[in-house]
Amino acid sequence: MVISSKKVAIWIAFIALVIVAFFIVRPYIVIILAAAVLAFILYKPYKWLRKLIKSKNAASAIICVVVVLALAVIIYFVAQSAIKEAFNLYLSIQKLDSYQVIESFVSKFFASPDLAAQITSSIQRGITTITNQFISGVGDVISDIPKIIFQLFILIFVTFYFLKEGKKIVGYVREILPFDPKTNEKFIKRSENMTSATVFGMVIVGIIQGIIAGVGFYLFHAPSPLFFTILCIFLGILPFIGPYLVWAPVGLAMIASGSTVNGILLMAFGLIVVSTIDNIIRPLIVGKRGKVNPALALIGMLGGLALMGPIGIIIGPILLEYLTLFFFIYKERKKGKNGKTKEKLVLKKK
Repeated sequence: MVISSKKVAIWIAFIALVIVAFFIVRPYIVIILAAAVLAFILYKPYKWLRKLIKSKNAASAIICVVVVLALAVIIYFVAQSAIKEAFNLYLSIQKLDSYQVIESFVSKFFASPDLAAQITSSIQRGITTITNQFISGVGDVISDIPKIIFQLFILIFVTFYFLKEGKKIVGYVREILPFDPKTNEKFIKRSENMTSATVFGMVIVGIIQGIIAGVGFYLFHAPSPLFFTILCIFLGILPFIGPYLVWAPVGLAMIASGSTVNGILLMAFGLIVVSTIDNIIRPLIVGKRGKVNPALALIGMLGGLALMGPIGIIIGPILLEYLTLFFFIYKERKKGKNGKTKEKLVLKKK
């Protein structure tokens, strides 16, 4: 079979365009995926609004404006208290001789001065690391505010078009999938199920983590336990933040204010219980609701998080589910071929 030079030139041009397009889109791939997930979450309210409003543009715009206003209100009220608490924490830490405070606490439990000194040094290093990460994280967020605003603008802009053209995009995906209509529909349905399960898991786990953290706040007599519980729930739903940004500084502030035992116990509770509950409950919820193996869901979420950042928690399990579907399709087709071959052999014998 001879391939004409014209076809070769077309293929070379096509491949070159794909490569250039990939490098153009690459900085925004995560934002585009996040917009797709957000549009999926908002699609039901959008459909309801479309019954009242005929214009796709108007319905999409209203949904996006409501999301922006809701985020702005939440961030404003949360940031007000969070910045105040962070500033007070920073001042407290500057005045605190943490080594002396921890040593006086540890020496009550260990008679050996050398052992007490080693344990004190280890605890102090851990507290210093957490404090530095917290302060560094706050500083990074403040310095990246213009970049974050720009990314949010792109996110909302792309979400607007995903809402508006959602049906067309799904229809186009159905057309380009290389399988029969039944298999193509299975791919689309599995994507919807996995996305729904992962988003549902994020919300439920965030609520559970926040409530458990709240138990710790009340148990160890933290200041403003109700406010910090609500804040933990809100941040727990967001995979790229998490409730550790609440219980860690609260624990440090308690140590700085003289509540050394309760502060250390709160931080230990947060580290051992609140942080680990995520890795136990989330895969179970996603696995059960998405009808996949919880181990596959866990590996997909952790691997996706490492590869793509926060959005990978949703995309990772979906990609692994696609892989298992490919294996399933291959197995079914192989079975079908073997069945046809056996049928032919039987007919020949007859």
